[in-house]
Amino acid sequence: MSGITHRLLNEKELFFAMANGDEAAFRQIYHHYNKRLVPYVWKMTRSNEHTEEIIQEIFIKVWLIRDSFRTIAYPTSYLFSLAANKTVDHLRKVASDAALIRKAAYDFPKWTTNTEDTIALNESQAAINLAVSKLPSQRQLIYRLSREEGLSLEEIAERLKLSRSTVKNQLGHALRSIRDFLESKASMFTLLLFLYQNKK
Repeated sequence: MSGITHRLLNEKELFFAMANGDEAAFRQIYHHYNKRLVPYVWKMTRSNEHTEEIIQEIFIKVWLIRDSFRTIAYPTSYLFSLAANKTVDHLRKVASDAALIRKAAYDFPKWTTNTEDTIALNESQAAINLAVSKLPSQRQLIYRLSREEGLSLEEIAERLKLSRSTVKNQLGHALRSIRDFLESKASMFTLLLFLYQNKK
């Protein structure tokens, strides 16, 4: 009975459509399998933060290798296998270098040898940059100091002569504004890329 509730009725058609670049199909696959993969990954990490990072990484990978889903006979099994492998890799990295996850957010080109995927990555980054450029000047500056220069809240507060709480609040507003912009204007892939890059 429980197996029926987890079944995606038009699974093969959706994965085939996604393989052909259909973003609506990808979005539906994401929302369906996200609910199934989260508890599976969490059992291995016992961490909400690491689980969220891994899930985002999985679906970014899925979109980048979407062509391969034309020939994958059992996509559900493949996704869970991918989740297991990504989780193990992630935990190994965390164990060896806690800073590696943040650094890895800017290493996405290594996941693809396809020119079209490289273009998609560049277009996604351009959309994120556009969202940042629409922020009020102070909020934009705080975001750039935090995310591009890697300054802490305390360092930003000292540089801008603001309180730490003001910096924290402004950064939170900036992240929400960018996310709202991307949800309404950009692709699911771009949104996932932004969320992954901006994990603390």
